[in-house]
Amino acid sequence: MDHVSRNPETATALQEDRLAKGYSLEDLAITTGLTVDEIEAAERGDNVPTSNIERIEHALR
Repeated sequence: MDHVSRNPETATALQEDRLAKGYSLEDLAITTGLTVDEIEAAERGDNVPTSNIERIEHALR
């Protein structure tokens, strides 16, 4: 499984996009099938699976 380390600006953009769509962490978790912890890790810029980032980005389009 590929992992990607996000830079802080990109990670912040995920959170900003989520909030702009009006999604709570719980809403996005339901939409993506990820856990709240996995989404928070992506928004912090942690080293997370590429597929998690792709799922979040797809849900926020």
